[in-house]
Amino acid sequence: MKSIDPGYVLIIDDDKDICDLLSHLLEKAGYETQQGYDGDMAIKLLSQREPDVLLLDSIIPKHSGMAVLANTHALYPQLPVIIITGNVGILSAVCAIKAGAWDYIPKPFDNNRVLELVNRAMQTRGGKHHSNCKASRNTKNRIAAMMGNSPNIQSVVRDVINVAHTDFSVIIQGETGTGKELIAKNIHLASQRATGVFIPIDCGAIPDSLIENELFGHEKGSYTGADRVQAGKFEAADGGTLFLDEIANMSLSAQSKLLRVLQERVVYRIGATNPIPVNVRVLAASNEGLLDAVVKGKFREDLYYRLNEYTICIPPLRSRHEDILFLADRFMTETCIELDKTPLDFSVAAKDMLLRYQWPGNVRELRAVIRRAVLVSEKEIAADALALVINGIELSQPTKEHHLNTVWHFCLEGSSLKEITQLNIDQIERIIIKDTLKKTGNNKAEAARRLNIDYKTLHSKLKKINAAEVNKS
Repeated sequence: MKSIDPGYVLIIDDDKDICDLLSHLLEKAGYETQQGYDGDMAIKLLSQREPDVLLLDSIIPKHSGMAVLANTHALYPQLPVIIITGNVGILSAVCAIKAGAWDYIPKPFDNNRVLELVNRAMQTRGGKHHSNCKASRNTKNRIAAMMGNSPNIQSVVRDVINVAHTDFSVIIQGETGTGKELIAKNIHLASQRATGVFIPIDCGAIPDSLIENELFGHEKGSYTGADRVQAGKFEAADGGTLFLDEIANMSLSAQSKLLRVLQERVVYRIGATNPIPVNVRVLAASNEGLLDAVVKGKFREDLYYRLNEYTICIPPLRSRHEDILFLADRFMTETCIELDKTPLDFSVAAKDMLLRYQWPGNVRELRAVIRRAVLVSEKEIAADALALVINGIELSQPTKEHHLNTVWHFCLEGSSLKEITQLNIDQIERIIIKDTLKKTGNNKAEAARRLNIDYKTLHSKLKKINAAEVNKS
């Protein structure tokens, strides 16, 4: 059977014999193939070049096949993924279909069936082999699959589409955990540099003494311990994109050298006198306002204006409620696949709590909360499983907000502002303390620990609460 429209098929299976067999079968039919044998290789090969079809074993080392599927489907929502599974893995294959796999092939597989599925999957791609398919990928769908489709995210998508095809330097602004690196990678994938590398650097995680070496490299003998030549990240990213995360943490000295590279398009390794030309697009991110950092003298003004050819602001999760349940469901599905569990539902109370919580850690915090909840839940994710905490107090019932809101109706008429404020503070404190005691089974020592106060303070407050309730009755 000959393929009507040849294309590129990526095969991921930890059994090299199976990879060889599939490669021979597909290449004989006219397809180009490449093989990978574990999750790390799969992710690396996918980042280098998007295939037209992915054949993926459900059980592979170094990230499970299901985890690779979730990652692939989120990044490339239009890519057909065909799961290869042993008979014992049929349930996993069915779950994978629900998570976005295009189809599955049970082992031992029939050669004609493999060719039939690959041909059909290839036709869903328009029957064309895209040697540079990343440049024409639907950026809107990709970002929506990862972040949601709220009006705020649609605005971010428009910014990405506007600037991606240019070679502008871009500042990506947003709180920690909002997805700045994700947006940077999407700018790269939608650009003319998409076939080049995307190299992220966390400037906040590298000491000042090492950041210049990391960026620009060094010559042998340039300092004690420099026993060989080492290229920096600018050289490694030549022809691609360099993402400088938390750039505000970079020292003023390193900022000065970075500015020189951006202006002259050459780098000097530490200890070198000869310039090395580089062709790199720089995207920078910060969780604080860089202009404020300029005013405070922490960031060079000239570097700020050199980087700020375009700015994208990513909104915090609390300002885009429409995306919360979508993201929660996505993280739930990914975690269920990873743990080989049947997808779970969220209780009404859990959904209510997810929407009411302010998410100071943004999407990163939401992901951690959902992963933990999936781990401890069986048939349904209840509110208690979310274990959301505010100021050391675990929220478990949606009625708490109602209780706290009703406090503000006490004695407003005829009372001074000071009296109203103190009364409400006392009432809120009483609710929090009693709820914590309930959670700890009336264990006062544990309640004091959770509230981060000493036992004597808690005992004193309880005496006041008890006295107030006796007087009230």
